[in-house]
Amino acid sequence: HHMYLTGMGTSVSTFFQTTTVLISVPSVILITSLLISLWGGSIRFNSAMLFATAFIPMFGIGGLTGLPLAFNNMVLHLHDTYYVIGHFHYVVAPGSVFALFAGVYHWFPKHTGRMMSEKLGQWHFWPSLIFMNGIFMPMFFQGMAGFHRRAFDGGRAYEQISSQLFMPGDSFFGGLFNFFFGRAAGTDVHMIDLNLIMSASAWLLALAQIPFIINIFLSVVKGKKVTSDNPWHATTLEWATPTPPPHGNFLTEPVAYRSAYEYSVPGAKEDFLPQFEPGQGGSEAPKPDQTPAHH
Repeated sequence: HHMYLTGMGTSVSTFFQTTTVLISVPSVILITSLLISLWGGSIRFNSAMLFATAFIPMFGIGGLTGLPLAFNNMVLHLHDTYYVIGHFHYVVAPGSVFALFAGVYHWFPKHTGRMMSEKLGQWHFWPSLIFMNGIFMPMFFQGMAGFHRRAFDGGRAYEQISSQLFMPGDSFFGGLFNFFFGRAAGTDVHMIDLNLIMSASAWLLALAQIPFIINIFLSVVKGKKVTSDNPWHATTLEWATPTPPPHGNFLTEPVAYRSAYEYSVPGAKEDFLPQFEPGQGGSEAPKPDQTPAHH
C-alpha cells in the first residue's frame, strides 16, 4: 500500500488493496480472542492487568486507523501525513510498550521474590495512558487536515495548513486550551496548535515513568516478599519454578497435567487449577515419569 502513489495501474493497486485489507483479519481474530478470554472472569485490576487491558483498545485503535490506508482513493490524501504516524505508533508504541509493562509487573515477583508497589504502579499507569493518547491522538486530526509528516511544523508555510481552524477560542474547550497553555483568552485554536498538546504530553509521559523506575529499585530492596511460588494464583508452567528461579529454572522436568486455562473445576480445592499440580479433577493427562532435569 506504500506504492499507491507511484503511478501503478488500477488493476495492480486493487490487488494490493485487497491483500492489505486481508492481512488485518488475523489482528481482528487476536483482539476478539483477547476480549473473549476476559468474558466471565473474576478480573483483578492490579497494575499488570491495567496495562494488559489498556493494550487491547490501544492496539485496536492502531489497527482500525490502518484500514483507511488500505484504500488507494483515501491514501492519496492521507499518505505521508501525520495520520500515518498516529496509526503506526498506536500499534508499536502503546501496543508494544503497554504489553511489556504488563509483563514486568506480572513476572517481577517470580524473578525477584518480591512484589512491586501497587500504589506506584497506579501512579505509573494512569498518567502513561493519558499522555500516550495525548501524543498520538491529535495526529489523526492533523493528518486528515493534510499535515505533512516530514515537515516539523506540518507545512505551516502553506496557506492550506496555517489557515485551518480546529476550534474557536470562545468555545468551552478553546478556553480550556488557552488557559492551560497560557494564551490570551479568546485566541482561536488552529490545527498547528495541537503540537502544543503533543509536545507537552511527550514530556509528561517521560515524567510518568519516574514512578516505575522508583518502583523497580524500591521493590528489589524492600518490596513485600512473596509467600508462595505462585502469588498470582496463575495456572501456567513458569509458576512451578522456585522463586527466584535457579540456573536452569526447573528443579525437575516440568509436567503439564492439563491445559493452561482451567478455572472453577468441580472438585478442585481452589478456583484455579495449575498445569503442574496433579489430581484435583479437570482434564488431566496421563502422568509421565518425573526425573531430575539435567542442564
